Amino acid sequence: MFHPEFNHDLANKIGLWFSSNNELIGMTTYDHYFGEAFYAVKKGYEELEKEILDYAIDNFSDENGLGIAVNDADSDTRDFLLGQGFIKNANTENILACTFEGFDFNYSFPKGIVIKNLNAKTDLYKHQQLLWKGFENEGNMPNDEITINRQKRMLSAPHLNSYLHTVAENEKGEYVAYCGCWYSPNTDYSYVEPVCAIPDYRHTGLGRAVLLEALKRSYSLGAKKSYVISDDPFYRSVGFEQHSHYNFYFYS
Repeated sequence: MFHPEFNHDLANKIGLWFSSNNELIGMTTYDHYFGEAFYAVKKGYEELEKEILDYAIDNFSDENGLGIAVNDADSDTRDFLLGQGFIKNANTENILACTFEGFDFNYSFPKGIVIKNLNAKTDLYKHQQLLWKGFENEGNMPNDEITINRQKRMLSAPHLNSYLHTVAENEKGEYVAYCGCWYSPNTDYSYVEPVCAIPDYRHTGLGRAVLLEALKRSYSLGAKKSYVISDDPFYRSVGFEQHSHYNFYFYS
């Protein structure tokens, strides 16, 4: 919910279902904006599934309908959605994972570069500039109030631990590579998003360095594994392996 693209104006539509003793037993929410949704039902309360799905369709559809990603191994949800009029779409999503026991965290990087953690309180503009260049946006970085406030929101997320967000800094004090890594002690895994390097510093090992440093730090805090939503060979070269694959099913 602290992603820069998350539309908070729609948040009052998020649906939560509680039992008579105030236990959360079902939920549904949109992704960043309407048109895609997630839903979950606690085991033992499967009779709520159709009600929750109907709520998602009624509240989160856009002009094209509603898409829901389903794990390929989850035949029950797939068959349920097909029975409710959903149709499989060409869109897919892939998840890679690595386990830290015996994992090789070693890396190297060019001279003159320092690997450090992001200072979420003071590095707002340097971080935004890195993301802008790292993802090859054209023109000058937007500096308007809306864009900056979105960036501030992300860097103020309750579970953001600056120690896990690693950056590569050159001799001029510019950020040239970045790995965002998220970890909650309530889980046993960390989550990687995003990893990037500005064009002039690609193929130098910096992307690998900031990623492996972030993973090593999450391991030191208690994470036993890590996930990334990607199918990029870069992650596989570091040690990530196939975990799961999702297909999207659409209702219109």
